[in-house]
Amino acid sequence: MTDIFTLGAKIKQANAQLQLFTENFDSFWDKEIKQLFTDESLSFRVKTLNGNYVKYVNLDNGATTTPFAALKQYVDEMLDTYGSVHRGSGQKSVITTREYDASRNIIRDFVGSSPQNYVIFAKNTTEAINGAATLWAKKPGKILVSDIEHSSNLLPWITRDEVVQYKTQPDGSVSLTEIENIFKTHQNRPQAEQIKLLTITGASTITGYRPPIYELAALAHRYGAKIFADVCQLIQHERVDMRPDDDPCHLDFVAFSGHKMYAPYGTGVLLGPKEFFDSSYPYQIGGGNLPYITRNLEIKRFYTERAHDPGTPNAMGAIAIAKAIQIIEGLGRSRIAQYEHSLVEFTFTRLASTPGVKVHIAGDNLAHVIPFDIDGFDGRLVAEILAQEYGIGVRAGAFCTYEYIRKLKNISDEQDLEIANEVDKGITRNIPSIIRASFAVYNTLEDCDRFISAIAQIAKNGFDYYLPYYTQDDTTGVWTVVDR
Repeated sequence: MTDIFTLGAKIKQANAQLQLFTENFDSFWDKEIKQLFTDESLSFRVKTLNGNYVKYVNLDNGATTTPFAALKQYVDEMLDTYGSVHRGSGQKSVITTREYDASRNIIRDFVGSSPQNYVIFAKNTTEAINGAATLWAKKPGKILVSDIEHSSNLLPWITRDEVVQYKTQPDGSVSLTEIENIFKTHQNRPQAEQIKLLTITGASTITGYRPPIYELAALAHRYGAKIFADVCQLIQHERVDMRPDDDPCHLDFVAFSGHKMYAPYGTGVLLGPKEFFDSSYPYQIGGGNLPYITRNLEIKRFYTERAHDPGTPNAMGAIAIAKAIQIIEGLGRSRIAQYEHSLVEFTFTRLASTPGVKVHIAGDNLAHVIPFDIDGFDGRLVAEILAQEYGIGVRAGAFCTYEYIRKLKNISDEQDLEIANEVDKGITRNIPSIIRASFAVYNTLEDCDRFISAIAQIAKNGFDYYLPYYTQDDTTGVWTVVDR
C-alpha cells in the first residue's frame, strides 16, 4: 500500500485548506476498516492488457458495494438454520422468523423512524418505489417530482399517476421558492389538481448533490402534502433521520437498498405510515399476506406489515441489511462520512487541476461521487481503458438520469429530438454520457492516487492514441478491445 503518511504530507503541501480526516488514515484503515472485509475482496487482482495482474480498484460503489466479512459469515451461518418465514412450527422456521421480524426494528431505529411506520421489504429500491406509487395512485391529487431523479424514482410515478415535474436550476440544485410557488399554484384547485406528494432524491446518483430534504418536507407539510425520499445513494454515507411525526421536517416515506450499504442480495426497504398502507389493498397480493378467503370470495386481510409481505420473503436479504446496519453503526456514520469525504476531496482537487479533465461539480459541497469527462474522449472509452489497462472500475453512461445529463452536457432540444429518433431505430450510441467515480469506506488514498495517475496519463495520450486498440459498436456505442 502507498505510504499513507507520505500521501497525507503531499495533500497538505498541495493545498493547505484541504481538510484531512482528523484520525490518522493508516491507523483508521488498518485497525478499523480493513478487518471489516475479507482479504480476498480487498486484494482481488485482475489481469490487464499487458499481461500483468494488479489489485483491483473499485470506484463504482454507487452501483453496488462489497459485503462486510462478518455479514457474509453471519448469513452463511443463518442459512444452516434457514426455514420458512411465518409458515411453520419447526425450530428452523421459528429462528428465521424471529431474525426476519427483528430486522425491521433495527432498520426502523437506523433511520429514526416513528414506531407508527411500517417497514416493508421489496426486491430492491425500484420495486419499493413502484409499490408506493401504485398505492398513491389510488388517492386524488398529483405527484410533484424533480427533473434530476433516477428513473426508479420517476417512471413509477409518471406511469401510474398525474405528475407535475419541477425544473431544477441549471446546476441541478433545488429552489425552495420555486417549489413553493408550484404548491401555491395548485393550492386552491379541486383536490384532484392539488399536490398530494413531493418525491425527491436524497442524493444524486451522478453528482452527489443532496437536496434540502428536511426543508422540502416542511414545505410539503405546510401545504398538506407528504414527502417521499429516495435515499439509496445517501443512507450508506451519512445519517438519514425520518424524525418524529410531530416534527414539521419529518420524512413521511423513505426507500433504499441493502446492496449499496455493504449487504448482498439487493433487498429494498420502504418505510411509511401505517395508516397509509392500511388504507388500501397491498401492492401485491398472494399467499401469506391475507389470512382468509371465504367461500363467497370475500377477502379478509391483516392490518399489519405482514399484509405487504406476500409469498416467501427474501429473509436473508432483510437479515443481511440489519447486520450491515449494526456494523455501520459500530464503525460510526460520522466517521465514515469524514473518511470518505477526505478521499473524495483529495481526488477532486487533483482531477480538477489535471489538464484535459472536466469535472462536472464544484468543490464546495462534495459528496461521494465525482462526475467528469476527458476532452476529446467518449466517456465509455475512458471507462474501458481504466478497466483493461489499469484494473480500475468506474462507470460511464447516463445513469438513468437523462434530464440531469442533458443539463450537464448542454444538450439542446434539437439534439434531444435527434437522439430520441435514433433510439426509435435501436441506436443508443449517441445517448449523452459522463464518467462517474464513486467511493466507499474500503477505498484508500492509494486507490485514489492510482486513479488520478491513470486519468492524467489517458488525457496526456489523447484520443487518437487509443484508436488502434479499441473499437466502438456503431449501434450501442460500447467500446471493446481490438483482437490482437
